[in-house]
Amino acid sequence: MQQPQQQETLDAVTLLDDLIPLRNARHADVIEYSVEVPTRNAECYALLQDGRKVGLVEPWKFKGWSSHDASRTLLFHVNGAHLELDVEEELAGKAPGKIHNIILEAVALRCANTMKKFIGTDGTQVLLPA
Repeated sequence: MQQPQQQETLDAVTLLDDLIPLRNARHADVIEYSVEVPTRNAECYALLQDGRKVGLVEPWKFKGWSSHDASRTLLFHVNGAHLELDVEEELAGKAPGKIHNIILEAVALRCANTMKKFIGTDGTQVLLPA
C-alpha cells in the first residue's frame, strides 16, 4: 500500500502530465526544470533521470518564471487559468522535478489586491494577482 505522501506526489505529476505534457516523457521522471532563452522567447525544458532534455508538447503554455534562482516559480497558462509550479533546490532527489507546490488559479480569484511578478517568455514583466 502506498504512503499518502507518495500518492499525492503521483497525483500531482499525473495532473501535470494532463495539463502540461512533456514530449515523450512524464513529469514523474523529471529531475529538474530549466528555462532557456535560445532566441527571442524563453522556453521551458525538463531534464530527465536518463539524461534527456525534453520540451513541452505545447510550448506556448509556458508564460514565464519568477527568477533565475534554483528555487523559483514557473508560470503556465492552461485552459484559461494560470498554473504555477514552485520548485525548490532542497528537494533535489526527494521530489520529481524538485516540485514543492502546484497552484492552479481559480478564475474567480483574479480580482485580488496583491500581485505576483514573473519574467515573461519575451522578457517583459508579467503581473498576476497573488
